[in-house]
Amino acid sequence: MSEEKKPVSYYLKIMPFSGYLLYFSLGLFFFFISAFMVILVRTKSDTNIIMPDLVGQNYIDVHNELMRLRLKVRIESKRYTDKNDGEILYQSISPGKKLESGSKLYLTVNDGVDRVIIPDFRGQQLNSARALIDKTLSGDTYVSMTIGGITYIPISEGLSADTVVDQIPFPGKNTSTREKIYLLVTESGNKNDKASSINNSLEGNPFPFVATSLQKQKIPFRIKEILNTKDRRENGLIVKSEKVGNVLQFAVSLFPLKEKNIQGYETISFKPTSSEKYSAKLQNIDSDNPSSEIFSSLDLEGGENFQYVFYRVGDVRVDLMKGKDSLNSITYKSDYKK
Repeated sequence: MSEEKKPVSYYLKIMPFSGYLLYFSLGLFFFFISAFMVILVRTKSDTNIIMPDLVGQNYIDVHNELMRLRLKVRIESKRYTDKNDGEILYQSISPGKKLESGSKLYLTVNDGVDRVIIPDFRGQQLNSARALIDKTLSGDTYVSMTIGGITYIPISEGLSADTVVDQIPFPGKNTSTREKIYLLVTESGNKNDKASSINNSLEGNPFPFVATSLQKQKIPFRIKEILNTKDRRENGLIVKSEKVGNVLQFAVSLFPLKEKNIQGYETISFKPTSSEKYSAKLQNIDSDNPSSEIFSSLDLEGGENFQYVFYRVGDVRVDLMKGKDSLNSITYKSDYKK
């Protein structure tokens, strides 16, 4: 008669203490060996880096990839005006070379764009503003900026001819010399030189300035459509205009931004409930300065889809008015402070 097979638990009960210790030690040994092999394989794969070719690329585009490769990047700036800003000119490790993570990589990156703080042109004569735009201080050197367009308005009381009334960008903006300057200027008084005439093209000028000029001339206008653009240079500009009856209709271009800068274009959109005169005033939230008009006493039809574009500086509140009655308040804020 065969002997009955005993379960494992039977032998564990009779196993001496030294046997338990040996069994437990072998388990730990195999666990640590397995963990070590996993770490070794992962470490080996991490160190097996092939250096990419970076020259000619923009550093912003490759920054995340270099961080993923765990390279210690050191940057030196050089300045070549015929190269793009941020373009990588030199890399210390040749493309295709194998290297370990944690290696030091020295990059030479082009700093090819002059940075300027936009001066205040308001209140100056146009010729003086032109001279200042042509010779703007950038660090220790003078650089030239470009006038994108000039919009003229009729001379009002207290202002002389050819005086800069407003500007985009606003004074104090830190920008590059690639950004164009747009000016709102009083007419010269010469009837043959009134650039605000509706016979002149309004396309290519900022909508807020054109709207101000048309309101002062009591010329009715509307934004027919707002078009998204991939070209920052078109941001806020009128890209198409046509006269329908006695109303000027515009297509205005906007560059969509996920982030809200300290300065930038904003939109107002609403549907009037009744035919009435509507106004909008702008108040800076962080300032005690009096509010300014965005538009005033525009005759709007009940039910029409009304759109407007204005230029914001800082955190502002827009108060909409129907006749003398308050209609709505809208707040526009930047994502960061100066």
